[in-house]
Amino acid sequence: MVWSGWLVGGVIALIGGGLFYVGGKYARISGFDWVQMGGVFLLAIGVMVMLSGDITRESAIEWLRSLGVAVGIALLIRWPLAEPFRIPSGSMETTLHGDDRFLRGDRVFVNKWVYGVRYPFMNKRLWYGAPPRRWDIVVFKAVETNAEHPTLVKRIVGMPGERISIHDGKVHRVFRNGEAVPTPEAAPDLNFAAAGRVRRPGGDEELHVPLRIPDFMPADQEYSSPWGYAPDMRYGIRTEDEYSLIPEGHYLLLGDNSRNSRDGRYWGWVPNEHLVGRVSCIWWPPPRWRDFTGFSMTWWWRALLAALGVFVVVRLLIGRSYAVHADGRRSVEHVYVDFLGLGLRVPFTRLWAARWGRLERGDRVVYWAATHEGAPQLLLSGRIAGLPGERVTFDNSRLLIDDKPVVSPPDLAEARYQAAHPDAKYGRAKGKQYTVVPEDSYFILTDHDETECPADSRTVGWVARTALVGRPRAVWWPPSRWRRLH
Repeated sequence: MVWSGWLVGGVIALIGGGLFYVGGKYARISGFDWVQMGGVFLLAIGVMVMLSGDITRESAIEWLRSLGVAVGIALLIRWPLAEPFRIPSGSMETTLHGDDRFLRGDRVFVNKWVYGVRYPFMNKRLWYGAPPRRWDIVVFKAVETNAEHPTLVKRIVGMPGERISIHDGKVHRVFRNGEAVPTPEAAPDLNFAAAGRVRRPGGDEELHVPLRIPDFMPADQEYSSPWGYAPDMRYGIRTEDEYSLIPEGHYLLLGDNSRNSRDGRYWGWVPNEHLVGRVSCIWWPPPRWRDFTGFSMTWWWRALLAALGVFVVVRLLIGRSYAVHADGRRSVEHVYVDFLGLGLRVPFTRLWAARWGRLERGDRVVYWAATHEGAPQLLLSGRIAGLPGERVTFDNSRLLIDDKPVVSPPDLAEARYQAAHPDAKYGRAKGKQYTVVPEDSYFILTDHDETECPADSRTVGWVARTALVGRPRAVWWPPSRWRRLH
């Protein structure tokens, strides 16, 4: 059955994608890059559906199932582990560049696990992780009820229990309990250890800061306190306990671009529960890549990159999993398909850079085929039954090659094939075009014979060598069908 309504669905996806993209662009909602990304995704889906035309109901269900699994995995990662974030303004210049335009400005990854996992859509934690450290760059939920950006990024400067003041003449410094707080770049004699902790030589104090990375903080970092210029700038400026003593479980967050940052000096202390996570790196644009926490120097990160590299090479050149229509078009099996069994593929295409190996009768292959004219191509699996130049016919239900019964392999010799459907012309209708396999093509039969409408070469015709995908090696999903394929 063909689902022609998907053409309408493609148009709806195009319209919805455009609305999402425009809405995400002009809503100026910090951290909502997913709105625009969702719009681009819908646009892509709409274009694909409209270009592919009608698809079968079964294929649509398989697409939706796969999409649901992918979205579920993405949400499981995004909620407790890591999330991309767009820098909404220039308050963290020059450390982070802010630009509201699409794919402009810095994009960062936020480690949401490090401080403890928060309940979805709530400023409350399931559990608490490592305590935040001074100089951590963090993403957090605004404490102002009418904030222009509900999600912001700043640097932790004041810790719980400290009495904070910002002053010291022309170059303003942060003082805690009456002593100046040294910044990492302002103290070049600091000894940075691999564990991400520093110690002032000859001193007893440990400053908990990330690994020393070039430009971790601006070299001339300062924090201003222009009381006469900004009368609502009170926290860390005025001396009353309300504005200078940081409560337990709260932090003072400031922007590196101090003269152009609306930060904790205006709206006060930020509770731990509002901290979404710690900024780990800049991932976009590529020339701006920076690692703020030293994770790229750890063994597990390098092992992960190595594993990812191996996975990419295997998937592009050696083999990958495909959703294959196992018994015609009624159900789908996820099959690992070996490319190298046929040759060397050109990644992201159906082209082959080189081919090797000779296909024999009985070899199992996965191939692209259209079940009828104008329909989208399906991935099918079957065995090579007829080789180039051979005459393929059926004696009632038994396969004949050059008018002789097939004796090998046993899977083909013992099989019986029905052909009640009028579209099952190949091998039965009269004429050379329906019985003689063309050069560089094959006659392929399914292991699951369908009496109504067989989905193999009896209906789709000769399968060109260029339509072959690879050799199936194993079925891995659904679990009830796990098996090796020979």
